[in-house]
This record gives sequence, C-alpha cells and structure tokens, in this order.
Amino acid sequence: MPMQLRIVCPEKSVYDGPVAYVSVPSTVGEFGILPRHASEICTIEAGRIRVSEHKMGTVDHVFAVSDGYVQVANDEVIVLVDRAKDLAEVDVEAMEQRLAGFEDELMKLSANDGRRAYLYNEIAWCKLLLAH
Repeated sequence: MPMQLRIVCPEKSVYDGPVAYVSVPSTVGEFGILPRHASEICTIEAGRIRVSEHKMGTVDHVFAVSDGYVQVANDEVIVLVDRAKDLAEVDVEAMEQRLAGFEDELMKLSANDGRRAYLYNEIAWCKLLLAH
C-alpha cells in the first residue's frame, strides 16, 4: 500500500503522488520513510529528496530542496520548502552559466555589501542543482 507524497513551495506544488519510499535530508541526518511510518514533524536542510514510486531500492525522482519542514502522518508525507526542483528538469549548461554570473557579481561587491547574502544563497542553490 503506497503513501502520498507532496512537495510544496510557496508558489506551487512540485510533486503530488503515491510513492513506496522517500528519503529526506533532515537536519539530524538523512532518513527514509516507508508506509506506516510513525507520525513525525522535523526540519530538513538543503539537499536531495529521493523518491521511489513503485518499490524501495529504485529511484524514480530526485529533487533538490532548500531548508524546510517535513510532516509524516497517516501514510502522507508533506514537504514544505521555499525551493524544490526535479533534477531531471535542470538545464545543466544554463545553470552553469547562471552560477558563473553570480560568482562574477559576488567578486565585484565590497565585503560589507548587503547583496552578498543573496548571492551566496543563489550560488549554493546552483551548486545543489549541479552536484551529482
């Protein structure tokens, strides 16, 4: 019997469907979720969510996600994050160019420029999408 997975960002639902297994990057380490998992709410860190739609041991989707939360209850897993992207949809060349642009822009800023924090976040997101 599968469980339901929903990965939700403020602007859209990134994934909503039945799954057999989910691996989540919690702030205390990666953990796996199978049907009938105990109810739990925890924080997650930026990383990868691995989704097995039909059986454990296969990976059908890998999502890069930002920090957020996961709730597990009654065979439903809800992931709430600011950003999430299916890695199968990433245009690697465009992302590499975007990363280079952010790094170039960062080099031009003074050490106390407030835009540095934004650029650090964008660089980290690009690297997460590009890491294999």
